[in-house]
Amino acid sequence: MINVKDLTVKYGEFCAVDNVSFYIDPSSGITGLLGPNGAGKTTTMRVLTGYLSPTNGYIEIGGIPFDENPRNHIEIKKRIGYLPESNPLYPEMLVIEYLEFMAYAKQLEQNRIKERMDFLIETLELQSHLYTPLSLLSKGFRQRAALAATLIHDPEIIILDEPTTGLDPNQIISIRNFIKGLSKEKTLILSTHILKEVEDVCDRVIIINKGKIVADRKVEELQRSNFIVIVAKSHRENILEELKKVPIVKNVQEENILQSEFKRYICELREDKPEHLFNEIKRLDWEVREFSPLERSLEEVFRELTIN
Repeated sequence: MINVKDLTVKYGEFCAVDNVSFYIDPSSGITGLLGPNGAGKTTTMRVLTGYLSPTNGYIEIGGIPFDENPRNHIEIKKRIGYLPESNPLYPEMLVIEYLEFMAYAKQLEQNRIKERMDFLIETLELQSHLYTPLSLLSKGFRQRAALAATLIHDPEIIILDEPTTGLDPNQIISIRNFIKGLSKEKTLILSTHILKEVEDVCDRVIIINKGKIVADRKVEELQRSNFIVIVAKSHRENILEELKKVPIVKNVQEENILQSEFKRYICELREDKPEHLFNEIKRLDWEVREFSPLERSLEEVFRELTIN
């Protein structure tokens, strides 16, 4: 469980994270943390994992408050597995040495070390490179070794920053399926610039722009985004104007349909209550062929929320 209230992080006069609040637990599924470069994503993750101290705000990880008590910091870090984008590795170590070292560093019980190592080596397909120095690994294998080290102590909270970087297409699919399986029991945050990956893997999305949360919704709700498509018979010339007068309608765009007496009206709603618009259309007694939510790609939604 991650509970963040009014988190603010400043570097001098620059505010990297501005009064951010969110709550994540296993019931959230996989939460995607998105934003353009410099939006505050990495800063937020570093604060959650104890790498940075916040300027202001309250953070609770796994039921333990992130306060001045050093014992709390240790207990919190035991519960977290964090894979940063630029994963830190010891280049002179063999893969098997590195995993064993990380197991001891994270205070994994002695009787579980072999079990966890065997599981992750098989799952992440590291068998062929166990006795290879980390410095000689390809980018994809370095990423797999780093992910194995992140998960070696079986953390209850997992924060992954660009986890599929450098992997081939087959391995990407395998890692995505592995991450989906983890989310059934773990609190999991995934940060990536690959929006297709978010659509495929994540259940919920938090989008940060200029240090502020601009969206926090389920993926399918975000893609629907309060847009409704109406296809109505165009013999009534005042449909566009009448739609503009409906209180819940924020904007309307009219489109012609080729070789048809119908027109398409794309309505952006002020709130997610399409039934209010539907009731108004029924009252006006229009001949309507279609009334449906407009599904958009996550890329379109992302650009709309972060382009300014």
